[in-house]
Amino acid sequence: MKTERVVILMTPEQKRAIAHRAKALDVSVAELVRRSAEGFGSGADEATLAALAAELHGAVKESRAALRAAIGEAEATLAQLGRRRKDRQAA
Repeated sequence: MKTERVVILMTPEQKRAIAHRAKALDVSVAELVRRSAEGFGSGADEATLAALAAELHGAVKESRAALRAAIGEAEATLAQLGRRRKDRQAA
């Protein structure tokens, strides 16, 4: 693979921050810069994630409603069984 050198001017603070982030990710500074440049402006990924988040939010709302209904049915069944038990004990 043919490579070329690119000179990037930045402040010492920026250089330290990039070096720190690269170390935390266990990659070289060059690799971090390459990955960052390749991913820059990829709005399609963000749009996809936003759509997935909206879909997930809707599914969570539906799941909560279904769970509330199931809990209500379970509580009603338990109450009915409790009444039957009480009636049998009274008889």
